[in-house]
Amino acid sequence: MHYLSESHILLFLVQILVLLGLARSLGVLCESIKIPAITGEILAGVILGPTLFGRVAPELQNMLFPHNEAQYIMLETVSWLGVFFLLLSSGFHVNVQQALRSGKAAILIGIVGVLFPIAIGYPVFSTLDPVYWGEAATSLSFPLFLSVAGSITAITVVARALGDLGINKTPEASLALSACAINDIFGWLLFTVVMSLVTAHSMSVIDLGGKALMVIGFIALSIAIGAKILNYAIRRVQATSLPQPAAAQTLIVSVGLLCGAITQWMGIHAILGFFLAGTMAGSSKRVTEDLRNNLSDTLHAIFVPLFFATLGLKIDFLVGLELWPTVLFCAVAILGKFAGAWLGAYLGKQSQKTSVLMGLIFIPGGAMEIVVATLAIELQLIGQAIFVAIVFSALLSSILAGPLIGFQARRLGIGKLKEDVGTKIIDV
Repeated sequence: MHYLSESHILLFLVQILVLLGLARSLGVLCESIKIPAITGEILAGVILGPTLFGRVAPELQNMLFPHNEAQYIMLETVSWLGVFFLLLSSGFHVNVQQALRSGKAAILIGIVGVLFPIAIGYPVFSTLDPVYWGEAATSLSFPLFLSVAGSITAITVVARALGDLGINKTPEASLALSACAINDIFGWLLFTVVMSLVTAHSMSVIDLGGKALMVIGFIALSIAIGAKILNYAIRRVQATSLPQPAAAQTLIVSVGLLCGAITQWMGIHAILGFFLAGTMAGSSKRVTEDLRNNLSDTLHAIFVPLFFATLGLKIDFLVGLELWPTVLFCAVAILGKFAGAWLGAYLGKQSQKTSVLMGLIFIPGGAMEIVVATLAIELQLIGQAIFVAIVFSALLSSILAGPLIGFQARRLGIGKLKEDVGTKIIDV
């Protein structure tokens, strides 16, 4: 039985053409004026979605993006591939072994940088009116999710900013990247706990505990031996006559699919598996920087922009934008991460100026905040207004990070700073 007609496929191709073309064009335009590409990619969806196109020409907008189940599922599937591959490529920046060897300061910055915004965020977000809750939210899961969402730092933004500023080879940059790696691992672990609370309504305490132990065990196994297994597999693939680096790239994507399937089977979303697969590649000696960059560039040229563009098709940003929850989340997420990383650096015996630099480096939420917001709205944990607030905070923090990090780096006198790169952050 065929569920897709020729008209479905034709319209799907037109949708992809329009979304990808506009998203990439606006992304490049934003980059040219020193604004993160993600801003343009989301703006493409806002223009084509109910926010703008749906208001100006609702019939044409419905013709291009109809409320048809088959059409919706095709576009949604491509969007989820964008999420999965975004998490895979984000993990490339996480070298767990190197992070753990970086010493007490990196561990303190990474862990305190997560716990502090959660500690101040939970009581603050508990005061929000239940009107902002999703249908599946509770008085525990709603503020807990928001506080965890506000604690995650986008390591891709940090890595790109440090490179653009010419300080990526300094001891301060090494400390920051190691701390961000620990932050990401710890933050995503906490986020999986929140998702478990939302999706495990009918599970007993014993079942929930067993599920948590199974997930923690898989994470520990991935971190402990994942890179070694990938090293072996890459070596075997490279010893064949298969074309390189295509064969190695296929292997890395396949590992992502396998880990994603495992975590989805465990009852934890597949995004955790893709992120763990990315960290395996990031920690692998056989996966070169060129190989990671080539694969990441391919994914960010096709699948990732489509994910961000389709966000605007689902949400009316003019209806969803509310001042109070937006200001509140921005304040807690940006100031909380700054204060947490600063405190962690101070406890790690870093100088005052270096501690401030660590705080500023932890500010950007970038794509990571948007991903967790997307999952939360899919799980009906948050309402539309909170989703828009998180997206706004992610973009604002990523735009602010570049010039603030550049300013503090100049105060420290580190690196050979390039002219006019203090505001340039491309990859979020």
